[in-house]
Amino acid sequence: MKRAGIAAACVMALASTLAACAGEGPSGGQAGSTTEKLVEEAKANTEAALAGTDRPLPKGGPRAQSGKTVWAIACTTQGAGCLLPAEGFLEAAKKLGWTGKLIDGKADPGVYNSQLRAAGAASVDAVALFGVDCSAVKGSIEAIQRDGVKVIGSNALDCDDDYSRGGKPLFDAYLPWGEDLISYNDYLSTVVGPTIADWVIAKTAGKAEIIQMRQDDSATLRLIGESQEKRLGECGGCTVHKVSYTGADLLGGKLQAKASAALQKYPNASVVMVPTDAAITLGVGAAAGQARAAGRKDLLLVGNEGVPSSIKLLRDGTQSYAIGRPLTWTGWATADALNRLFAGEKPVDPGIGVGSMDAGHLPTTDVYDGNPKSSGYQANYASSWGVG
Repeated sequence: MKRAGIAAACVMALASTLAACAGEGPSGGQAGSTTEKLVEEAKANTEAALAGTDRPLPKGGPRAQSGKTVWAIACTTQGAGCLLPAEGFLEAAKKLGWTGKLIDGKADPGVYNSQLRAAGAASVDAVALFGVDCSAVKGSIEAIQRDGVKVIGSNALDCDDDYSRGGKPLFDAYLPWGEDLISYNDYLSTVVGPTIADWVIAKTAGKAEIIQMRQDDSATLRLIGESQEKRLGECGGCTVHKVSYTGADLLGGKLQAKASAALQKYPNASVVMVPTDAAITLGVGAAAGQARAAGRKDLLLVGNEGVPSSIKLLRDGTQSYAIGRPLTWTGWATADALNRLFAGEKPVDPGIGVGSMDAGHLPTTDVYDGNPKSSGYQANYASSWGVG
């Protein structure tokens, strides 16, 4: 069993801890048995993630299947986690000789569905989904597939995700997230969520009172939150306070007030965790800054994705941690997976890992896009497509 993107030496320890069930702790938190072994496991996993876990780039593949028309639907262009991979996809599409179009989903399932139907009416060859989960657009996917439109999921959950209650997968192809070609569901639950939680456990030596901001109206962010909670449930010295917010709160300017209220309610909390970096830039970062100015100088602010805005916040000390995920590379890898689908082949492991960032491991550039050894991924793809 492998934990994609994390050093092999850490895999078996992590798998065993993830299998355990947690009980309710004080103030809605989670309690388990904190052991020195758990903290050491978390430290080992953290060191591997901080060092970077990219794997070898794919070798070879089908030539560019040129002349296609493709649309990229980003969940919202206000969130870099959705926008950057969609933009990377369209960069790669141009290289492949495709006609591309960017769609702003505006964080609105109604827009997702209407734009998918519009893609079907326009007889495009394929639609790529970035941050748009299948469960929100199931009927529209089925409709356009009947019209011959291919649908590929990138950083998006298929309809067999953990929250679709036994649904069947609908994507014609998906971007693999590991050597074992794992799904995005597995990547979030076995890599992203636990890696973030491990940094908290390692940083606090298994003794943290945590405010966990939860956006559970998104299947993706709910999965991240629950996998974080499950890993933190192993930590008997940790207390977790769950604070819920919605996508409407995120984009409607209500998040700062919610985070500030939580910080006042839990005056001894030492960590604030969010499921997406957009939550930091859209309110939680300001709330944390106010709390620090009022005396809580050691408050840790923990994010996800490592988007450009968060890299700036890491450098100035506002944000304490982010799990760097190569978002532009994700878009190029999605284009490669779709090109393989057009050629009648299956997607391959793109080599995408993570590169965690904190005060002692600051990025050298303004955009995290993979570990240094993966810096030639664009040229590698262009060569395999025969357009280099």
